Amino acid sequence: MSIMNDREEALEKEYILKLERPFHIQARRDRMLARWAADLIGRTDFDVYFDEIISANLLEPGDENVFKKVFNDLQYANVAIDAASVREKMKQLLREAASSVNGAG
Repeated sequence: MSIMNDREEALEKEYILKLERPFHIQARRDRMLARWAADLIGRTDFDVYFDEIISANLLEPGDENVFKKVFNDLQYANVAIDAASVREKMKQLLREAASSVNGAG
């Protein structure tokens, strides 16, 4: 019976990891996005800026609040970039984040 318990526990752990993977990918993407935007804006307080992006993400599910936060910050700092470019950067960073999380897991 111990083998069955071990197998059940292993399946539960695998299931939990599969549920957590999208969260880890998005968090990694948001960290890379914060780094990219902070560099463009000229912010040196990266940890504070990253916390601001995480807070925007918590307002509602999905990427729209993160996009709005970053895009508005870039506009406010007079960074010459359009919305499509920011969205494309978010997609690119999501792919990079997924590769790094999947490679580590």
